[in-house]
Amino acid sequence: MTGSIEWIAVKSFKPAPLGAVGFLDNKAVVIAAFYDDADANQDGKIEGFGERVAAMIGLKGRVIADIAMEARVNPDIVRRDANFAQEAPRIWLSFAKGLLIQGVYQAYFARGVGMVGNGVAKKITGGMVKQLVVRKGFETVVRNAFMAAVR
Repeated sequence: MTGSIEWIAVKSFKPAPLGAVGFLDNKAVVIAAFYDDADANQDGKIEGFGERVAAMIGLKGRVIADIAMEARVNPDIVRRDANFAQEAPRIWLSFAKGLLIQGVYQAYFARGVGMVGNGVAKKITGGMVKQLVVRKGFETVVRNAFMAAVR
């Protein structure tokens, strides 16, 4: 093992690369993204209503999935690690599974949890700010428990 990572840039339709795949001894070991997941137009800034909404929704892992899918057809990458072509769809499916789980939570549980959290907050404390903190904390705990249970 050489110990140093060799990088191959991954481009899409734009001249600037999306990210890079790192190799140790002809084995892909890491994917690095050059853009934030919320930066939809990949200009280096998160601005505008659409990008701010994407940041709030939390499309965590979107750019890594995009890089993996672009890299699987890059001849330089596939020549070095032929197994990467099979690993890229697994990375994308992992990202898609996360989106599906978030959608199920939002569609079926989020509203009910918010209502219960609101009731609990009113019983526990009287101040509006304290109620907000208790409600948001309750929602966060339930959401994290749900996400941990289904993964």
